[in-house]
Amino acid sequence: MVFLSARARQFDAQFDRLRRTFSRCLAGEAGLVLVEGAVGCGKTHTLEAVTAHAAKAGALVLKAYGTSADRAPLGTLRQLLDSPRLPKATADHLHRALDQAPLGVAQPHETPGGDRADTTPTHVQGAREFRAALYELASREPVVICVDELQLVDATSLQYLLYLATRSRSSKLLMVFAQATDSEQKDAVFNTELLRQPNFQRLRLERLSWEETAQLLTTRLGLPDSADVAYSWYEVSGGNPLLLRAVIDDYRTAGAPPRRGGAVEPVVGDMFVQAALTCVYRSGRIVSRLAEGIAVLGASASLELLGRLLRIGPTGTRRGAAALDAAGLVDGLAFRHPYVEAAVLEDMDPDARLDMNRRAAVLLHQGGGATLAVARHLLAAQSADEPWAVPLLRDAAQQALAEDDAKLAVACLELAYSACEDEELRAGIRIGTAGIMWRLNPSASERMLAEPLAALYADRLPAAHIGRLIELLLAHGRIEEARGAIGRLNAVMSNAGPASMSQFRMTARWAQESGAQDRPPGAAARQGEDAGATRAQLRSRRPSALSTITAAFSGFFGRGGSEESPVAAAEKVLEVSPLTDATFEPIVNSVNALVYAGRPDKAAPWCDALMDEAERRRAPGWRAIFASIRAEIALRQGNLVESAAYATTALEIVPGRDGSVFIGGPLASQILAYTAMGKYDAAARQLSRPVPEALFKSIYGLGYTRARGCYYLATNRINAALGEFLMAGRLAQLWELDQPALLPWRSDAAEAWLELGDREKAANLVSEQLARNGAGDSRVRGVSLRILAAAGDIENRSRLLGQAVEELQCSGDRLELARALDDLGRTLRGSGELGRADAIMGRAWRMAKECGAEELCARIRLDSGLEARDPRPVVRPVSGPLGPKPAVPPSLGTKLSESEARVAALAVDGYTNREIAANLFITISTVEQHLTRVYRKLNIRSRQQLPTALRAQVDEIA
Repeated sequence: MVFLSARARQFDAQFDRLRRTFSRCLAGEAGLVLVEGAVGCGKTHTLEAVTAHAAKAGALVLKAYGTSADRAPLGTLRQLLDSPRLPKATADHLHRALDQAPLGVAQPHETPGGDRADTTPTHVQGAREFRAALYELASREPVVICVDELQLVDATSLQYLLYLATRSRSSKLLMVFAQATDSEQKDAVFNTELLRQPNFQRLRLERLSWEETAQLLTTRLGLPDSADVAYSWYEVSGGNPLLLRAVIDDYRTAGAPPRRGGAVEPVVGDMFVQAALTCVYRSGRIVSRLAEGIAVLGASASLELLGRLLRIGPTGTRRGAAALDAAGLVDGLAFRHPYVEAAVLEDMDPDARLDMNRRAAVLLHQGGGATLAVARHLLAAQSADEPWAVPLLRDAAQQALAEDDAKLAVACLELAYSACEDEELRAGIRIGTAGIMWRLNPSASERMLAEPLAALYADRLPAAHIGRLIELLLAHGRIEEARGAIGRLNAVMSNAGPASMSQFRMTARWAQESGAQDRPPGAAARQGEDAGATRAQLRSRRPSALSTITAAFSGFFGRGGSEESPVAAAEKVLEVSPLTDATFEPIVNSVNALVYAGRPDKAAPWCDALMDEAERRRAPGWRAIFASIRAEIALRQGNLVESAAYATTALEIVPGRDGSVFIGGPLASQILAYTAMGKYDAAARQLSRPVPEALFKSIYGLGYTRARGCYYLATNRINAALGEFLMAGRLAQLWELDQPALLPWRSDAAEAWLELGDREKAANLVSEQLARNGAGDSRVRGVSLRILAAAGDIENRSRLLGQAVEELQCSGDRLELARALDDLGRTLRGSGELGRADAIMGRAWRMAKECGAEELCARIRLDSGLEARDPRPVVRPVSGPLGPKPAVPPSLGTKLSESEARVAALAVDGYTNREIAANLFITISTVEQHLTRVYRKLNIRSRQQLPTALRAQVDEIA
């Protein structure tokens, strides 16, 4: 038994009183005992202990129990006659006594307060005969009558039992009853009459204490006898022995091994949930209804509100709450464990649950309840019919967002949308929902734009919502559809005042800078003199190329006419803006601005922090966006494995992503990364994934098309690759996003032309790209110079590649730097500079290896003869100078200091200034100063002219 195994002190004391009462019974003194306790607290166990003790002592034990399933008159008393030890003569006598009661005896009825009214008297002669038969039996041997669940015993049986109890004081008869505490079904008359008897005793069984809980855990599971260990078990079970035993069984079923030390958390499973439901429904109808009310109301529950919701009087409400508390099911008016609350809700009749939630919402609203609490009940009822429901749900959505509960916010707006009949308000709700859904799922957010887009094309979208729709289209990268809507926005702006203009700030700026006209998606711009003049006028006031990218693609975050650089403006936004729905788009735009300004080193830590923040804020959609940007950043830094991992994260976060244009971003990063790694099968698998047609009308289509072209180029499908690059370029030009920092399609196409043998077209394309880039992105300049060197004459190749290396060292893209170093090394080998060539190609191999570009590594090994396991080149004598590089004077060792020689030696090996500083534990500025002095002492102008003998010189110093 639970109590015996736990050695509960309260049970020992109560059972000792029962033993003494039974001893007096053996001496001829009748006894009356009423055992009370909450459901699950051991009343039945106590009766079993009494019957076992009495039977062992030779007493005749007669048992019965009340049940709500069988309330037939005298049904409980007839159970007493089922004992096999009952003498046949006595059994016949008892049957005759019970048969004298008339059929259809009136049952007790409940009063509004939950008490029983008085009962109709039964046949007195039958009660006398019943008492006489048992009294005669008790004169021969001790008789113990045990009746469990007294509150469920039928009224006629109660009258017979009460007649027997009040007229059998001098006999060997012990009557033990058990009933639930605070049950609304208790018979007040019966209990009062028992209290009047001098031989009556009441025993109260309480829940287990923390100490007794710890004792039970020690006995059953071998856990330390400590209140600290037992704390969580007590909190779950409330000290109810039945619930505690169920938790222990769940713990064992789950396979959790017993532990001797440390915290051991309970396991809540089916046994516990079923035991809790049993406790609820065995406590009576009012208690079970009260439990349902508490489950429905949740944190809003109060006795007054429960009474109004369930239409139960104050007495019944207080008694039911006390019964739930006594059973350890609730703490105050809240279930101790959410699984119990969920089980009670699930067990309710669905229609009754919906109605109760609807009425709870009305009552809470009438009483000034919290907006979110009312909204949750409206959602649970799936009803917003009240006139105040739609405004309340919209307010609740904003409050939910403030608490980072985007799912609740979306649910509120969806219900408001379904209940709203005002077309303009419905459009605003749908567009607002799409903006919020971005937190959770960019794909779902994108799909939500279909309805307002259709309304826009049918001229049914209210003007007040066009600006926000275009902002969302641009934010999703759906450039073609945004361009088709800007004309309608222009018409709105021409009739709008300054106050309403502010809401269209970003879209208005983009419309002005892009020169978009009023035309449907995909239509060409109108030709003619006026259109050309307008376009020229717009272009004349257009800001810098990077500002155009920031305004059109990355979004607007600066101020018109500001002289502040995009990088500084972006960093300012990131520094002062917390991540919210209102700031999300400017923050994304600012991170993108850093990326396309050639500062992935600054963008990466911001992106990492924002990914963590999005996860903390329960915004998987935001995290997917930042993960996609982080994949692009890693790619621009040459971290191929990292880029593929971030892209995979972005794709895995978003469910239902295959219908979204968003997948184009991370897919492009994956394809480019796998292609550069030489994992062509993996890249092909990503390319085989279905993508929506709308992808190629979005900004993400540019990157995806370019990635597909790079894959074709790497797998020797040159013409197909060239077609992809040119297609991407045409789209970028159409959308006026033709900026090399965003899409370097010209250098891509130039590489394809080189493979096809047309060096002139390749040179023209990269020359045009260099001109468009100007002094901008060093990565674009470096790549363009590398390809220009390949397309140009051999005489200029070394110089151009040296410039490319310098630019790419500044860009931070280690993969492109490795490619440039490889080209430079091969050029030097062709010129006879074998020593320098080997050093530079060794450095290129190491960089490519670090990037994960195995294909490039294999090519470098093949070209240079480097060993796969030890790629460091062998230092060879310099056979001759390249260009103006002078011979190394014999006094080289005396000209350079030890520090200068070390810096110069690493520079010869192809290390960047940052890497030299990290290796020698000095600052970048110190490296630059050392190199300046080296150049001056050796009468050279750049690191490409550093003599390879410096490597041997530094070995001698070491």
